[in-house]
Amino acid sequence: MILKPDLKKDQKDQLFTDVKKIMGEVLRDKVELLGEKKLSYPIKKERRAEFAVLNFEAENIAGDFNKRIGIREEVLRHLLIRQ
Repeated sequence: MILKPDLKKDQKDQLFTDVKKIMGEVLRDKVELLGEKKLSYPIKKERRAEFAVLNFEAENIAGDFNKRIGIREEVLRHLLIRQ
């Protein structure tokens, strides 16, 4: 996920908690913050962003997961990869 750079730690924690609720029943998860970096081009008028990887294992996720994450103001971009 690419997040807004001005989020405080408690806001990030709340965001990750909300994302886990949206996913449904999660068997295992791990959040890895990669830090703030300069973007090659502006995304939603932001030149810098915080990068985060949320690895999780779940049986199913909600069908509207991508839509519900994309609506969040804190999330500039996201990508869901299934293995």
